[in-house]
Amino acid sequence: MSIQAKSEIAQMLMDKLKQVGFPFEARHFDGNLCIGLSVQDFAQAFHLGTLLGLEFGTVAHDKIGSQRILIFQDALVELVAD
Repeated sequence: MSIQAKSEIAQMLMDKLKQVGFPFEARHFDGNLCIGLSVQDFAQAFHLGTLLGLEFGTVAHDKIGSQRILIFQDALVELVAD
């Protein structure tokens, strides 16, 4: 399965993340499938913020075990068969 953008924000964010070499995945948030990023700690999250800027909408934070996840709520995506 691959991730396909459903919004302009998602496409811009995916392009930017590929440009800076940061991996991303699809994550569920509030009934939607959005772009999610796993970060090691808040320092990495802040560094990522400086690389990306403020043009990608609302960001939520989640924690699963020791894994921290940033979810871009406005970057809507869908999974498609390869």
